[in-house]
Amino acid sequence: MQSLTHSPIQFFTLFFLSGLCTLLLAEIYRRHALKTGIIDTPNHRSSHTLPTPRGGGIAIVICHGLLIVYAVYTELLSYQVATALITCGGIVAITGFIDDYRSLSSRVRFSLHLGASLLALILLPQLPTLPLGPYELNLTGFGIIIGAIGLTWLINLYNFMDGIDGIATTEAISVLLGASLLLISHNHNAELPALLIAPLLGFLILNIPPAKIFMGDGCSGYLGMSIGLLAIIYSSISPINLWCWAILLAVFITDSSWTLMTRLLTGQNWQEAHRSHAYQIISRRLGSHGQVTGGVAAINLLWLTPLAWFASLEAEYAVVFTVVAYLPLCFLCAKQKAGLNRD
Repeated sequence: MQSLTHSPIQFFTLFFLSGLCTLLLAEIYRRHALKTGIIDTPNHRSSHTLPTPRGGGIAIVICHGLLIVYAVYTELLSYQVATALITCGGIVAITGFIDDYRSLSSRVRFSLHLGASLLALILLPQLPTLPLGPYELNLTGFGIIIGAIGLTWLINLYNFMDGIDGIATTEAISVLLGASLLLISHNHNAELPALLIAPLLGFLILNIPPAKIFMGDGCSGYLGMSIGLLAIIYSSISPINLWCWAILLAVFITDSSWTLMTRLLTGQNWQEAHRSHAYQIISRRLGSHGQVTGGVAAINLLWLTPLAWFASLEAEYAVVFTVVAYLPLCFLCAKQKAGLNRD
């Protein structure tokens, strides 16, 4: 991967056009969905109350793909890295879009996710190490299996956390913004993660509470895969190590992992749809999706991003900063009885 900084005018022009393109594509899709009945109808396990078109995240996937192709053309991204992002992100997106219309078994879905994750790690030219105090864990060899399992979990947890208006889009925006700020603080090129925010902002215009369209499983899984791959890519070439990315993603990782483990330990069917994530419980108590979505953005930018920055400065103590980041979030999940609430 090479750095090629564009002028501010070029960058913001491309940023604006990418966001506008996504907004227009999402609106075209929304009107098509309304005409053809591609609607998410509320039920007793839903967090929304109005029938809403689903699957609009295809606009994000398309515009992200175009930006990645552009990044290769301008030598901002290598062909090999772009192939991993587009091919494996595409597999996850297509799997999710098919599942949106014709339900796939969990075995098929997870197999495709794991296969895409393994392929992505094989395609990448280099893999990062994971700082563990004075030591480092190499992700080659057996570490690839661990990395693939981690990516597979990230794909699925992103899908689990896409349950109220705007939250998945806002999470991706704030994580990529935090990562961009960290890269800039280390004088490292941050154009690609910054540009990838633009399609998300364009989609958010229609996805902000009350949402006029949902992204669907295809896009939520795609975002999990893409952010996970960006974490691996930039951890290999910059001081922003994997712990930094784990901190930036702490809200989604904590809520999804805590809720899943609680459901498993209490004998519930973990594959069954539910409304027991901490963010869902809080949104019902507040009677607002917007306050919770805004709260997630605030936590990410005001709490997690500074901790991730410290973790990038002191890699030897990165695991300590990670624990500090996760503890309050675990406490919040425990307080809300995430995984137990059956309202």
